[in-house]
Amino acid sequence: MASHLDQVHILDVRTKIETDEESARVAGAQLIPISELRERLDEVPTDKPVMTICRSGKRSVLAYSILKENGRDEIANIQGGLLRWQQEGLPLN
Repeated sequence: MASHLDQVHILDVRTKIETDEESARVAGAQLIPISELRERLDEVPTDKPVMTICRSGKRSVLAYSILKENGRDEIANIQGGLLRWQQEGLPLN
């Protein structure tokens, strides 16, 4: 069964400390801590829409804004972050 997740790119902007403490990750998500995002924008794919996520949804809003400021249009923020993702029973690594 094909997943809709292969039609979007998930960008996880949690810190290394958070991802070390909480191993749960959205399957296939790219990890770039929010503090490094501006310097690493060229690592974020441009061939499909990007959805930003963090633990609770606050920093991913900032990541959304950074992408928007840099000319990205096909972007969305995952409201509620990883906490909501888990509550919804969506796939994790």
